[in-house]
Amino acid sequence: MTLSPRSPSDATAGLGHATWAIAAGTCIASFAVLFWIPFVPLYIRELGATSNADALVWVALANAGLGIGRLISGPLWGILADRFGRKLMFVRALCFASLTMFIGGFAQAPWHIVVSFVAQGLFSGFVPAAIALTSVSVPDTRMSRSLSAVTGAQHVGNMAGPSVGALLAVSFGYRGAIFAGAMLPIIAAVVVLVLVPADHVDRSSEAHARSAAGGPPLWRTLQPQFYLAVFVFFLLFALDQLVRLSAPGALQEILGRDNVAGTTGLAFTSAGIAAVAGVVLVGQRYVVPGRLRLTLLLGAATSAGLYVVLALTRSSTVFIVTFAGLAFAQATMVPAANALIAANVPRERRGTGFGIASSAQALSFLIGPTAAAAFAATSLQFGFVALAGVLLALCALLFTTLREPQSTA
Repeated sequence: MTLSPRSPSDATAGLGHATWAIAAGTCIASFAVLFWIPFVPLYIRELGATSNADALVWVALANAGLGIGRLISGPLWGILADRFGRKLMFVRALCFASLTMFIGGFAQAPWHIVVSFVAQGLFSGFVPAAIALTSVSVPDTRMSRSLSAVTGAQHVGNMAGPSVGALLAVSFGYRGAIFAGAMLPIIAAVVVLVLVPADHVDRSSEAHARSAAGGPPLWRTLQPQFYLAVFVFFLLFALDQLVRLSAPGALQEILGRDNVAGTTGLAFTSAGIAAVAGVVLVGQRYVVPGRLRLTLLLGAATSAGLYVVLALTRSSTVFIVTFAGLAFAQATMVPAANALIAANVPRERRGTGFGIASSAQALSFLIGPTAAAAFAATSLQFGFVALAGVLLALCALLFTTLREPQSTA
């Protein structure tokens, strides 16, 4: 059983409302699930954690469980998406996003938060589901721009969610904010159900024969270009995690004081705006056929230079501007990486392909914080220089091995 893709002419007719409905659903869900991020440690204190340190231990366990859950479940949900429909899997992920937040809202002990996060990791990977659905809902000639729209919507939700969640927590308490956020992914699911065309299941004799023959699994048939694109995808998210977690410590060293909450908030707000601009403005207008490879090369080289600036600067203003520049540069690379992943997977197996990418992203969420902790224990300046070296090595790898796909935009 496989899913027959729509032809480009069919897809073009519904391109506008389908893409923007998927983007809207992604934005709403990203906005909602980040509602409680600013106050999770405080909420856990209310649930019985004995100290701030104890609360942070529970937060670490919860995030580790979320990452491991996504690492395990990503390929499975991708396979099911290819068999039963990417739209169905996207709606499933959105509904589970609501369910896992309700679990958090009804929590009575810190370990319930761990359960909520683990369930979210196992059942609610809605961003890979959205990307996979987008990649088969539009013609290949418009795929990069459509992926940029969905990724940009995710960044908007990520940027606005924590701020609104914090305000709601002040007004209605922690549980009230969580319950308010929990209702939003269901609204997103309704938007997707109404406005996004369904995948069509085709039980062709050829597909049946291929299934009965028990051929090799997809991961064994994919070309090295696919795994190169997944590696770039992994590295982008690992670097993003690393630099975000390192920023407060670096600002403390620059300013010479412990309380840098305001400066850190300004840095993160600037980075969020820059990331949206990078995905929407550059991704929409520049990441087009024939420019995917160049986009990654320019983004990696620019990021390498900016990491050197982070290592050398002793000015908080320069640090904030450079931090935002990094967010812009690396955000422009995400739609190109997504487009390369899609281009190197058969259209009818893109759910599985992005499921593998989802596991790579989950791995980055585990490795990024570990590397940040290692750099903080030694030298953040050395760490930033090391990251510049990693990106220059990536440039060399991309220049020598990456081939620009000819049929995907």
